[in-house]
Amino acid sequence: MIRLNNNDSIFHKLKDTMPYMKPAQMRIASFIKDNPRAAMKLTVAEFADATKTAASTIVEFCKKLGYTGFRDLKISLAQEIELVESMTLDFERVSRIAGNLVEFVYASASESLSSLCASELETAAKGLLPADKVEIFAFGFDAVAGLDFFVKLKQLGFQCNFYENPFMQSISAYHMTSQSVGIAISSSHSSRDILDSIQYAKKAGSMVISIAAAGSRIAAASDVVLPTYSKTKILPEGGILTRYIQLLMVDSLFLKLLEMDKERFASAYRQFEEIINYKRRGDRGVI
Repeated sequence: MIRLNNNDSIFHKLKDTMPYMKPAQMRIASFIKDNPRAAMKLTVAEFADATKTAASTIVEFCKKLGYTGFRDLKISLAQEIELVESMTLDFERVSRIAGNLVEFVYASASESLSSLCASELETAAKGLLPADKVEIFAFGFDAVAGLDFFVKLKQLGFQCNFYENPFMQSISAYHMTSQSVGIAISSSHSSRDILDSIQYAKKAGSMVISIAAAGSRIAAASDVVLPTYSKTKILPEGGILTRYIQLLMVDSLFLKLLEMDKERFASAYRQFEEIINYKRRGDRGVI
């Protein structure tokens, strides 16, 4: 099991480490995931009984996650109770959200945008402007935002690559240079494939911008982070809420680029419009 630091949230810690846990550790983590509110009310001895483990195992589990003890873990759990609850599929909760989806997404997107530091956004844009090549690392549900940013960057005239295959992403990242920029988009917190691509990009001296959870390993491995914060999720996996927030960050960075080099991108946009207008007249081939 990988030891984490105290800067990571309990949600991120559980997501990152559960695949590697031993049976006793898994029972502890599963109880927290499935019954977070109940776990907060238990003593160490009661929690040990509930998970069929020893009190010493509970304390060891807490310390391996970076907490001083069970009380410290419960404090972190209380701060992210809704996020931890969303790790378990609850169809009643899904139904409530579905009936008010627009307001739910708006509230979550607003929270995420408020956590976006203006200086980080500007730093990301400044890094992108002189890039000779941009590599986008994203796959699965995150590929939606990856493709969206790829199209937007091509529209502005950037040399940009986006492969949905993680193997191809790593190969492409391996051939980056100090003039290239990598964009990592991930909701998985610790995707080994994304981390591999980031590692290759950093080895080449490239700047890496991540659109990811602020406390994730993806963010920690990046130079600039555009955080996809949310206090809860609609589904444990599936990217419904995360996708909206990722696209919000993509659009924020896209608009910042337009703002920072108006002359360059005004020309690129006119060329884009020419192509669109030509195609709208009918696909007659290039003249």
